[in-house]
Amino acid sequence: MKRTLCILFLSLVFFSCKETETPDILEMPQEWHLIGYKGGWIPQEDITPIEDSTYHYRLEADGSFVKTIGQYQLAGTYNFEDFEGKTYVTLNFDETSIQLDAEKNLIHYCGQDYEYFTVKDAKTIAGNWSECDGPNLYFERR
Repeated sequence: MKRTLCILFLSLVFFSCKETETPDILEMPQEWHLIGYKGGWIPQEDITPIEDSTYHYRLEADGSFVKTIGQYQLAGTYNFEDFEGKTYVTLNFDETSIQLDAEKNLIHYCGQDYEYFTVKDAKTIAGNWSECDGPNLYFERR
């Protein structure tokens, strides 16, 4: 009896602690917060950290997203793509967001109506805007 209770207890502990530390990249909803950047043209080993940023993305299960930068919000749709062993997220902005971008320059991809990110791992994505003299931005999933 003691042996059975011990096995049950250990099984309970084992399975209750088996929470995944790397969430599935396709699990929704997701929230990505800016955690740092690297310069676009200057080689830099370390990410310059940013704390308490008001810059983040929220991806919903229905394929929509909201990008928040301070008081501004942009919206649109997203999709995930796998290419040559890497996963990418493309954010396509709606017309209202494109008009806001014309005034405030809030879409970070050389005047296009979309942004793309490379999925580094299930908790980190990075956007590279070095083609437009922009920084490499890093976001963490929360």
